[in-house]
Amino acid sequence: MKKLKVGIVGLGEQMGDNILPSVLLSSYARITAICDIDTDRLKSFQEKYSIRYTYRSYKQMIDNIDLDVIIICSYPDVHFEVARYAILKNIAVFVEKPPTRTTKQLKELIYLAEKMEIKTGVGMNFSYTYSNEVSHKIMQEENFGELSYINIEHISSKPREPFWNYDCVIESFLLAQLIHPLDYLLRFFNKKYSKLEVFCSSSTKPFFIQLMFTSHKGVIGSLLSGTYAQRFQHKIEIISNKGNSIKITDLNKVEISSPEISSPFDINTKKCSLNLYKSPLKSGFNDSGYQNELDLFFKHILFNEKFSHSFNDMLPVYTTMDTISQQITNRAINLQSKAALV
Repeated sequence: MKKLKVGIVGLGEQMGDNILPSVLLSSYARITAICDIDTDRLKSFQEKYSIRYTYRSYKQMIDNIDLDVIIICSYPDVHFEVARYAILKNIAVFVEKPPTRTTKQLKELIYLAEKMEIKTGVGMNFSYTYSNEVSHKIMQEENFGELSYINIEHISSKPREPFWNYDCVIESFLLAQLIHPLDYLLRFFNKKYSKLEVFCSSSTKPFFIQLMFTSHKGVIGSLLSGTYAQRFQHKIEIISNKGNSIKITDLNKVEISSPEISSPFDINTKKCSLNLYKSPLKSGFNDSGYQNELDLFFKHILFNEKFSHSFNDMLPVYTTMDTISQQITNRAINLQSKAALV
């Protein structure tokens, strides 16, 4: 079987710890060239992984090497620049989140990718974890019922200072943290909602935000996120109109509960609550969904199999983040106006 020739742009911590190892273990791709502006980092990766070609310029790498895929993990503005150049050179693009800084940039990439008929992907690894696989399988069973309520808590310790040389902590927070749970929740709403309410702290050190969504069918979605936790916390609770529930904790623990005395699902248990744990043999980048998402993207290119996170798929997330940002700005203006009257 042909293996895709992959070019890597950006050799930071995320690439070194999660994305690059996932590519190395894939049966569908091989790393042909790497690119970074840091010469020492380039040399270190080349020696560690026996990669033949290294470049400090992504344009030189793309122009000189025959590549099937570019994987980018850098600053959002760099993501846009490299992705745009690769698309125009007829190369498939996979970008670690966030794919761009602005909705305008994302729309431009969507237009170019559709015009050039180029496959694109965005790294949203939480959607490719064990817990996500189990929960969606259970929800597809007739006995589970229809979605009635979903609650997500996604809390970290950062950013408390702006990322990527930006001026605004809120912009960094939306692109670095909120993008993950927001994407997850909107997929349960089929990317459509009738009402969105935004509540947030006036302080950004730490910052917290509560989002309340209502769908056209009356489904309620609640999302709590912020930067006040000492360690990363990720919890999801899904409840159906039949009272069945799925609780996910820290990506890999799944608890399925039912009001029935015997489980209505195809599970051999005498209890109405069942805990499922991911194999301890699966850890790190595999545990967090990186390897699964990349393999699915590679199969999307090779065999035209479905992949759920193209640039176009991310557009509802970006337009919703724009709405959230505007509501936060309006709230700050109102608070300033009230303070001026005191």
